[in-house]
Amino acid sequence: MARLHAARALIAISFFGVTASAIASGCGSEVGDEPDNGGSSGTPDGSSGSSGSSGSSGSSGSDDGSGGSDDGSSGSDDGSGGGDEDADIPDVQFFYDAPNRDSALTGDSACAQASAEATLIPLDMYILLDRSGSMGTDCNVGQSTASKWCRAINSLASYFNAPSAAGNAAALQYFPITNGQCNGTLYNTSAVPAAGTGYVDLPTTSFNASLNGINPNGGNTPMEGAIRGITGFTSNPVNQRAGRKTIGILITDGDPNGCVTTVTSLRDILQAHYNATSLQTFVIGMTGANFTNVETMATGGNAPLHADAVGTLTDACGNGAGPCRHWNVGNGDPNAFVEALKQIQGAAVGCQYNMPTTDAGVINPNNVTVEYLQNGVEPAQALTRVNGAASCVANGWYYDDNAAPTTIHLCSTQCTTVQADANAKVRVLLGCLGG
Repeated sequence: MARLHAARALIAISFFGVTASAIASGCGSEVGDEPDNGGSSGTPDGSSGSSGSSGSSGSSGSDDGSGGSDDGSSGSDDGSGGGDEDADIPDVQFFYDAPNRDSALTGDSACAQASAEATLIPLDMYILLDRSGSMGTDCNVGQSTASKWCRAINSLASYFNAPSAAGNAAALQYFPITNGQCNGTLYNTSAVPAAGTGYVDLPTTSFNASLNGINPNGGNTPMEGAIRGITGFTSNPVNQRAGRKTIGILITDGDPNGCVTTVTSLRDILQAHYNATSLQTFVIGMTGANFTNVETMATGGNAPLHADAVGTLTDACGNGAGPCRHWNVGNGDPNAFVEALKQIQGAAVGCQYNMPTTDAGVINPNNVTVEYLQNGVEPAQALTRVNGAASCVANGWYYDDNAAPTTIHLCSTQCTTVQADANAKVRVLLGCLGG
């Protein structure tokens, strides 16, 4: 008959300066004392157990103490082992570093016949790129023309084809475009992929032809059309894929010009979109943009706060002050641009995880614990599980579906706390049912 076991595995995830680990312990493999001549794992008639079983100290034989192996040992070479109930599910430990979405058992657990996996949710992003005349001279990907447009398309091409983007996907559109409407019509369908919906898996060079074919000679800056395009595309059920997170990214070097021109109105459009869908919109500003206005729009998009110095960026807030919600890439310096996209990638998914799985048993959702280590230092703070986003508390977390969870989410306040902590660690303790 199958027995109930508590199985735990350790998973460490690094993102945006934050390490998330899932520890899962104990399914029966503790380091025991050196076995003595009393034997271990004996049966009532004194015969020894199978070679795979192990005792903690060699004292679990029959009533008369007999029943060990010839030399009294039955544990592993290093003397580790667990009791009868736990021996069939060994410890599992591995580390995961985003954005590489592979995992591997460590040497200590490679023989373990059991594994567990927890991964950051992959990202689907819809990008609207400003092609107004102020972006400067046209070029093709790979050329080094000194213009914001040339730097921007080279940076996007570099990010789209970067190994760090693996597992994510993107769709791309430009503004202004001919016949694009203030209500988002045409802006709410993608140029890449050409079908107008869906995403292209990264890394890839398949965006290059489109980036080469567009030039920055658009007229005004119809920000409302672009923003409504983002809200329309990302809220379309066709563009929301299970097990993935959808975001919008607006890239501009200017202020609204044409359609709605008040920044507060644009903020409110993004805020209403977030309230209805919980989908975030990130805003990247370039030289020429008013960063106070860019920040107002990013606030409506509910992008998370970040410091002015992040990664290799020394002026991520554009006006020398932080924290802020927008991203500044100056004149489009490729290093800054790609760094901002990487940081957005981490910020977007850093508080959501796919539900871990394990071949050691079925995870019991009611036995999962999530902990936060401020500055990465013990003691850990156990976070409070709530029924859903609507029930969130300051230090809370929740499942996407309590009956059949597929993802773990930190509540927004706790997420903000974690993302503001450069050395934060999040630890997930998994409860399992063993065979």
